[in-house]
Amino acid sequence: MSDSKQKVHNPIQINTETCIRCDFCDWICPGDLIYHEDGNKEHLPVVAYPDECWFCGLCQKICPVDAITIIFPEQMINNKTDVTTLLGKVVE
Repeated sequence: MSDSKQKVHNPIQINTETCIRCDFCDWICPGDLIYHEDGNKEHLPVVAYPDECWFCGLCQKICPVDAITIIFPEQMINNKTDVTTLLGKVVE
């Protein structure tokens, strides 16, 4: 795999065993990243744009059977950047 074609981290993991295909995750996602055909009980919801996820967790929170887990990428978990830099604040 070349450096220009990095694999996109999919933060929204849907458990195929427990998902009841209720459409709630599709309905609640503020970025419209999750797609599921209304009423289709045969297919799982699809994370159409995983690289645009805001990691808000609304899909995980609304899932009635806890079938969704948000997986944070390593660079977010072990971020060493100080809060001042992240917020763009200038300390005088």
